[in-house]
Amino acid sequence: MEVKAEQTISPTFPRKDKIIFLYELLMAILALISVIFIWNDSHWVKNIDFIIWLIFVVDVSVRLVRSDNKIQYLKKNPLDLIAIIPLDSIFRLARLARLVRVLRALAILKHYMQPLHAILKTNNLDKVIIFLVIVIFISSIPIQYLEPSIKTYNDAVWWAIVTSTTVGYGDISPVTVVGRLIAVFLMIFGIGLLGLVTSSVASYFMKSNTGQESSTVVYMKGQVEKIEELSNDEIDRLKTLLDSYKKHG
Repeated sequence: MEVKAEQTISPTFPRKDKIIFLYELLMAILALISVIFIWNDSHWVKNIDFIIWLIFVVDVSVRLVRSDNKIQYLKKNPLDLIAIIPLDSIFRLARLARLVRVLRALAILKHYMQPLHAILKTNNLDKVIIFLVIVIFISSIPIQYLEPSIKTYNDAVWWAIVTSTTVGYGDISPVTVVGRLIAVFLMIFGIGLLGLVTSSVASYFMKSNTGQESSTVVYMKGQVEKIEELSNDEIDRLKTLLDSYKKHG
């Protein structure tokens, strides 16, 4: 199949794939929530974690029932089983296994959200975001111990996030010199990140308009290269994309 340089095809995916992506993204968010509060023993956190645990149990059960080869599924997804261990109140680190959902969601982002992946790679935006996340978690440590109005590490992380992304709500204000210096740094870095995001999005669309291969074509080529590893569902999706490309090409 020949691809003309001047052709640009917007990535179109079946409605089913979009629903799958949103579902996996939701599961990733639930996994993060569960892990963030891994050491919090308050009553409301336990209730939320129990609800999340039930959702994961249903999710894994449905996947297992729908799997053609259940033994193979269990071999390939041992973390799924660990993630729903009901004794994780004792073995708390078992909750970390739920992060497999995050990795799965990131993989889906890469395959089904090619434009977003390309934007993150523009101007090293992905590395800057990772650096900001690291800074947020590190800067929260001194804030927790220096600021009298911040009692827990969770509150310190919350303060660092809102300060770097919204220049602060004003509900928690640092009063120490070190705390204010950290706040200024986070504000400046957050404003710089906003500018970088804007420029990365603009750069991506400018490149798209200069004749780059569409993300759909790139995705299809990648799938064809590893076609022997694809599941039946993934092959069906690829066929749907090829049919769509043929009609609009």
